[in-house]
Amino acid sequence: MSDFAIKYIISCLAKLGIRRWAPDLNNLCDTLYNEACRVSAIQTFRQVSISGAYEFLNVNLTYLEDVPLLTKVYNHYVHYYMAQRYKKEAKESGRYAKDEDRRAVLRARLRLKSLRYQFGVANNFPQRYLKILSDPDAHSEDEVDPVTKKNTIKKVACRSEKANLFMRRLDEEMEKADQANRLKNPKRVRNLPVDGIGSISQSVPNGLPIDFYDPEWFNNRTAGQKRIIADLYTVAFLPDATKSLLGKPHPDERLSDKRFTQKHWDEAIKPYDISHEIANDEDVDASLTEGSNELEYLVEEELSEEQNNVIELQNEPAQSDHVLNEDIEMEDANEKYHDSLFSLPNEWS
Repeated sequence: MSDFAIKYIISCLAKLGIRRWAPDLNNLCDTLYNEACRVSAIQTFRQVSISGAYEFLNVNLTYLEDVPLLTKVYNHYVHYYMAQRYKKEAKESGRYAKDEDRRAVLRARLRLKSLRYQFGVANNFPQRYLKILSDPDAHSEDEVDPVTKKNTIKKVACRSEKANLFMRRLDEEMEKADQANRLKNPKRVRNLPVDGIGSISQSVPNGLPIDFYDPEWFNNRTAGQKRIIADLYTVAFLPDATKSLLGKPHPDERLSDKRFTQKHWDEAIKPYDISHEIANDEDVDASLTEGSNELEYLVEEELSEEQNNVIELQNEPAQSDHVLNEDIEMEDANEKYHDSLFSLPNEWS
């Protein structure tokens, strides 16, 4: 931007009595001072843009005459977007920079997740691998070392050594594929740090197989957190994860997720503390036992009542024949009386 354009902007501000352009973000946008800041900003922007000073910004000059639109854009950017940033900084110094770092981490993880997942789908990875690769929080991010200018991987605290070895094997295979395809823009090289550097983001993926999580990290969680975080009854990685994704696949990688878990779960679960789940199962068994005992008691009680009724019926005296005959005669008499009421005399028929 030329010195002339800068001096022109300063002179326009001076005409309005403004020494330093700084809108009051603690106040409404239509106060007299904020109105002066807006008018000066829009006026100088239009005039300097016409002179060509903002060509590096690729300004569309057709909108310079639409002052209502420029006013809306100004109010949104200054009194909403920048005001939100200002409020965050007022509460906590450096908050905006931290949020931007987290956004950069998330964007890097999303890019890495997309590349790895697409590679897995293209190469027909087992579903247990794809489930892990589809979660952005399962991936690590990196940062550029200011000295070596190389991308250094940051450690994901919750990820097990098996998961780390699997990810490294995956990166190796992806790098081989790039070299074979002779990509003009190969993916950036990510170097392992000598000492583990913690990740900025502390997000933890939920619902992944138990052997994805670091045993020491997992065992320090509460029982409620353990139930939410991990799928305790599935495993995903080979006992030796360095044998994953080889040119000649390991026989166990061809197994279905269910059969793979049946084969390796007992050994993989040993370093993990799942006593909370065992205690829960015991409570369920105890409640089922109590319920079955109560049901047995009710059944026995009903059976005893039925037996008593049968005994009472057996003890009742049998009715004599003459009593039964009297009942039959009484029924016959009633039928004859009924017929006489509804039958016509012979002479009427």
